[in-house]
Amino acid sequence: MMNPQNQLKKWVAEKHDGQLIKRTAEPYLNHLTAVAEMARGTVEFGYEMGLCHDLLEDTATTAKELLDALNSFGYPQAAAVQISSCVLELTDVFTRYAYPDLKKKRRKKLEAARLLTISPAAQTVKYADLIYNAKWVLTYDTKRAEKYLLKKKRLLLALTKGDPLLHQQAINVIDAGLRASLLI
Repeated sequence: MMNPQNQLKKWVAEKHDGQLIKRTAEPYLNHLTAVAEMARGTVEFGYEMGLCHDLLEDTATTAKELLDALNSFGYPQAAAVQISSCVLELTDVFTRYAYPDLKKKRRKKLEAARLLTISPAAQTVKYADLIYNAKWVLTYDTKRAEKYLLKKKRLLLALTKGDPLLHQQAINVIDAGLRASLLI
């Protein structure tokens, strides 16, 4: 019998089937697994939260479907609620579809402000996501790297409720990326 984490990873892989990491031939699951591994041990169920952090945003999966799946894999109800609640917090609210009348810049500003209100666990997973994304942008989108990293540095300086070690690691990665992008 597969353990709950392996069942969850297999299910998440099926949900993201066919999705690739932008500008690569890598399955999107690689991004999710990298974020999950960074979040593992920083918060309770950090691995699961990291693995699912884009699920509601990038697939047709609903929050109820996630909760039901977690329960079916053997996670206790309280753990399933904790994981799915965090994933919900990490799901963009101010999207083009939900707010078609708002300009992109305004939606991004509102989304950044919303992130400041999410739980410490969700902020911790966000740090792991930012670390991965900063490394990606430095490899695959060097033209936008400096602007992206500056924006994420401002966000990180305000996003301070999560794991302090992972927060510092995210700042270090972004600072190193900014130094590198200035030398390119």
